[in-house]
Amino acid sequence: MNMYISLINQAIEYIEENIGEQITLSNIARQFCLSEYHFTRLFKAVVGTSLKQYILGRKLSRALEKLNASDASVIDIAYDFGFEYPEVFSRAFKKQFGISPNIYRRERCSLEKVEKASVVTRELVNFQGSLALKGDYVYLEAMILEGVFVEVDTNSPEFEPVLKTAAEVVINQSKNMEHLQHDKFYSVVHCHGEDNGEYTVFSGKERIRDGGINALPSREIPGGWYVGFSYRGDMFDIRSTFIDDLYRWIAVKEIELGSNGVGMISVFDKDYNRNGEVRIFVPIKMPDSASSMKGS
Repeated sequence: MNMYISLINQAIEYIEENIGEQITLSNIARQFCLSEYHFTRLFKAVVGTSLKQYILGRKLSRALEKLNASDASVIDIAYDFGFEYPEVFSRAFKKQFGISPNIYRRERCSLEKVEKASVVTRELVNFQGSLALKGDYVYLEAMILEGVFVEVDTNSPEFEPVLKTAAEVVINQSKNMEHLQHDKFYSVVHCHGEDNGEYTVFSGKERIRDGGINALPSREIPGGWYVGFSYRGDMFDIRSTFIDDLYRWIAVKEIELGSNGVGMISVFDKDYNRNGEVRIFVPIKMPDSASSMKGS
């Protein structure tokens, strides 16, 4: 496991084990032998939120659970989770959940908790003092995929079921098609030009020869320069983390994304259900000097 991922996983466990204490940046950074500056940047890069926000969110969420499961007073619960003053706890609780602890206990309404962070496994490296994804520049030859197109909205509760159903349809319909390569499965995202969560996704397999009348709908993947990243885990957990990682990588590397009609390509090999490994490719604009590397 990448050392940065491992360290933050340990930090998350430390926070859970000491959730009733006053956990400060200084003591947790000291616990892991890092400066406060570097630990803050590392935690935000890996988890996607600040250490302070995360700790407070976890304390309040655990307090919410205790309000729901016990008869302990609000004052005692505040002390249990390291708040020196009950009024500070009540203000923080209301700011986090939009309701006071007393009203929550009386009404038992549904509130969105801050869950224990589940860190997505990926390769991170220190590049000129900044933490960024480890990316490999690759030239992909053009290919044709066969599969299905689906329109999705990441803000819809049907987002995951729709994509999973599309993948199942392709796998079931294509398993006996000899003109397709079955060792890899592709998911190709095309953005509509607006950052509103709506995308066209093509799920399919690579065509290695003409399939005739048995062919499924096709999608051409343009050849060109891409950057490839490695992740491990459920793709729906990876998705939001990857977006933040990619923008950080672009800023650090000062590379422009390409505009060939492909937003990103996720490649799953036949062992994905066992090892959870995913390769994600994004088109980029390579400098003319770098283009000479093709075929070298």
